[in-house]
Amino acid sequence: MDYQGIFTFILVLIIAIGIIALRRWLFNVRRKQRKDFYKNYLQSGDWKRKRYLVLKRDNWRCVYCGAPATEVHHLKYAKRRIGKEPINLLVSICKDCHNSKHQ
Repeated sequence: MDYQGIFTFILVLIIAIGIIALRRWLFNVRRKQRKDFYKNYLQSGDWKRKRYLVLKRDNWRCVYCGAPATEVHHLKYAKRRIGKEPINLLVSICKDCHNSKHQ
């Protein structure tokens, strides 16, 4: 029996599992950082100004149903440029339509 071959196989398997676990951990760390940054961004003056511009542009009306808009919806999220999205990727939306878009 070739014990060195079995040992090499087990070692490679352990390293592969370690790499997979490390990549998953890094993904989750970055995801949490993005979520925290985005949460803080939504409290910033920059977002509040951008939100006001979008609501004003759309006459404070939901672009989907015409009801009074109280929220702003991202049509597309900037993957690496959170907070730098152009206002043409944002629309005014009522709470009910916003909830239905996120379900």
